Amino acid sequence: MAPTVTTLTRRLEIGDDAAPEATRDDLPRRRATIERGRLRRWRRWSGDYAVCAVQPGQTVAAGHNVATIYRKGRVRAIDVAGALGIAPDQVLKVLVRKPGEQVVEGDLLAEQRLFLGGRKRRIFSPAGGQLLYASTSSGLAYVSGPPSEAPVIAHVGGQVVTVGADSVLVEGNAISIAGVAGAGRAVGGRLLVAALPRDVPPDLTGSVVACAFPLDEATARNIATRGAVGVIAAGIESQAMVRLGWDEVLWPLVRPRFGGPSNDPAPPITIVLLSVSNDEAPEEIWRRVTALNGRPVSLLGREPGASPELVATLDGPSGGTPAHVTLEGMRSIRLRSGPGAGRVVSVEGLLTFPVQLPSEFEVQAARLDELDEYCPTGTQPIVACRDVQSLSTEP
Repeated sequence: MAPTVTTLTRRLEIGDDAAPEATRDDLPRRRATIERGRLRRWRRWSGDYAVCAVQPGQTVAAGHNVATIYRKGRVRAIDVAGALGIAPDQVLKVLVRKPGEQVVEGDLLAEQRLFLGGRKRRIFSPAGGQLLYASTSSGLAYVSGPPSEAPVIAHVGGQVVTVGADSVLVEGNAISIAGVAGAGRAVGGRLLVAALPRDVPPDLTGSVVACAFPLDEATARNIATRGAVGVIAAGIESQAMVRLGWDEVLWPLVRPRFGGPSNDPAPPITIVLLSVSNDEAPEEIWRRVTALNGRPVSLLGREPGASPELVATLDGPSGGTPAHVTLEGMRSIRLRSGPGAGRVVSVEGLLTFPVQLPSEFEVQAARLDELDEYCPTGTQPIVACRDVQSLSTEP
């Protein structure tokens, strides 16, 4: 294996020393794209505990839950010693509940009796959950809230191809309309198209709203409060983006490592943009979005190893081959993750040998013609085929 390729294999897998992903200066180079045919999508998850709900060969709908993530509840620290005016090493003596017991909001946690029991000082639980621990050195008691559940939907209706420890691969006939930026997990709903802000219906419960215009602040707030699960728009006004606090949400400067903690603020709904700022959506792209009006769709803003897109599952056979093996002969691909995520770049060809990642997994990789700003001088840019989307724009 060539030394330059060996060096660049570390860039095929997101790690602690990975180069930062696409920055805001990179946005004007991105463009919305259309892909139609046999699409494959990896549905990945990370969390404290997850349960896969499907098996290889199983047929699923786009909104089918392929896994459920269970995350620990929020932990609250209660200053028992400070509130009761006692030494930290006396905390265990005043606790009414034992560590490990379940409590509900308002339950009595600790009690101190004064003047032979004539007066009492009490502390009540600020939230329901489990009393985890009480420290005799700090005087704090910790209450963990109830665990939360988050579903992982198939996103593409079709057949489950592979089931892994932290992912599921689904293949099906579908059309994908990829955006330039997005935020939020994959959600499913009926697509409603609005040509103007006044065309947005008052009741959007469970719907995905498609806006032919750049979002203004009023429209964005209305969509989020009327029950919509997601919005795909031509763009967003700069002032509205700042006032809503969506600038860091839609294009963070550095994204977290897959499986690591994420400090990105969560949007109230899933968001996908087809252009930057006040730019209009490309006419061909928007024509395809309008054609899906009223159909059930899946909208994905940003998830590990996935790029923002709107997916509509098609009925019956469709042409094309799975996206992860169609690089042979292709001239353009879209990077899904890693350095330069969201960019559309040219392909020089497939490597004739598998490349071993730092995790010791072997993957097929492609050699690129560009992306020089993310690679050391004099080295050949390559990318893992599983992290790209081949472009087969419809005529």
